[in-house]
Amino acid sequence: MVQLPRTLTAALAAVALALAGCSGGGQASEAGSAQLVLGNNGDVLTWDPAEMKEGAVIHYAEAVYDPLLRKTADSKIEGNLASEYTYNDDLTELTLKLRDGVTFSDDTALDGEAVKVNIEARKKGAGSASEAARAIERVEVVDPKTVRLHLSEPSPGLLAGLATYLGYMVSPKALAAGSIATTPVGSGPYLLDAGASEKGVSYKFTAREGYWNREAFPFETVVIRPYEEFTARYNALATGQIQFMYGTSDMVPKAKTDGLTVKTVPGEWQGIILQDRAGKASAALGDVRVRQAINHALDRRAILETHYGGFGQVSTQTFNPASEAWVPELNERYPYDPAKAKELLAAAGYGNGFKIKISFSEGFMSPLVPIVAQYLSDVGITVEQVPVNGFANGGLETLKGQPAFMLSFSTNIPAWTDVLNKLTPTSLWNNFKYTDETVTRLLKEIPAAQGDKQAALYKELNTHLVEQAWFAPIVTQENVYLFKPDIDVTMQQAQLMPSLRFFAPAK
Repeated sequence: MVQLPRTLTAALAAVALALAGCSGGGQASEAGSAQLVLGNNGDVLTWDPAEMKEGAVIHYAEAVYDPLLRKTADSKIEGNLASEYTYNDDLTELTLKLRDGVTFSDDTALDGEAVKVNIEARKKGAGSASEAARAIERVEVVDPKTVRLHLSEPSPGLLAGLATYLGYMVSPKALAAGSIATTPVGSGPYLLDAGASEKGVSYKFTAREGYWNREAFPFETVVIRPYEEFTARYNALATGQIQFMYGTSDMVPKAKTDGLTVKTVPGEWQGIILQDRAGKASAALGDVRVRQAINHALDRRAILETHYGGFGQVSTQTFNPASEAWVPELNERYPYDPAKAKELLAAAGYGNGFKIKISFSEGFMSPLVPIVAQYLSDVGITVEQVPVNGFANGGLETLKGQPAFMLSFSTNIPAWTDVLNKLTPTSLWNNFKYTDETVTRLLKEIPAAQGDKQAALYKELNTHLVEQAWFAPIVTQENVYLFKPDIDVTMQQAQLMPSLRFFAPAK
């Protein structure tokens, strides 16, 4: 039987006396209603939207860049810099009508040419935007306020992409100068105050004069402080150095005792991406029976109740529960069954077990990895743990060649965003470029369908992925957010961090 440690509880208890003796001191005044101070999961590695990866880094981007479209709290799409958007009948042309009077922070006007050079730059990048941009064959500037995107095929994730990294608009002058990676110049609500910022420690943003949508961003300044270690981040929150953080379920009792606000929203899945499905680096993973055995080896319910404190639901799926791909019955596909796992391993020729390397984001996933390793050890699979610093913030190079890895993965609406992130041969999280005939067929059929037919195809895809054990999910967790009572935060579906528009002073 595996013992499931509550590692953060002990760490938080160790700092309890220090926290009790701190009332915020000199930091409390800077966290007033005029200023929002956020604790982030990690540092920003680049200010270039073409190179940014999905995750908590979105707060850095949103401070300085506006997207063409935007997501509502329930992940519907609405206009933003593009006040109107319309598709043609066969969904291969998207026309955007740009808002009047928008300028970049260098006083350059937002127009069709600016949109064209931005989207073309995103297509060339290596970040999350590149997959969403892949279907865009050509950007036509119809007139200064109208842009038409010509697509090679329908792209269900395009609108969501234009509401995040693909749609973040950078000054064309800054793009031409090649300085955007280090110096952000956008059309967003804030300006980076470089003189008051220190890389890796704190970033200060001041309200941009003349910004077109100021009422949506009520804080005069925003400060973002990166903390890759959860306990340090909680310490900063409890002592008034920050006002908001992404937390973990075992922090909730302490947070409530400390007078913090706790909110949750169904969000990420955690588990293993078994990316070497062809068995190139780990021959065992090339056999579907081995991947299925890994799934049967995990006692998801025990892990959910003990490690996650019940904040979430047992899951074998990698899609959002509110998305069109979700199939509730699939969560019963791999009950905890060590005997079945051993039987499958023996049938695949691994009755004596095998060794496998599993990479993971050090700090963020450290408490979960030994739990998973113990369950796998119980059926004969020896895990070599490969910790990697900070690849939640973009260190994707470390994953190339690794047969499997563990991260906390976003689930999105529409489901096509998850397809682009993890399932295509060019996806950021599919470094072995693996596919099969069924997935290839469905990835062609889904974009061309609409309504109930498209939903049925998504469900077929999801069912195939679960049966073929492309992944070994454990739970779809409730994302936990902790914040000071002097601010209010509207929860947002299908995004790791609520957008800056959803932060406001408490009433």
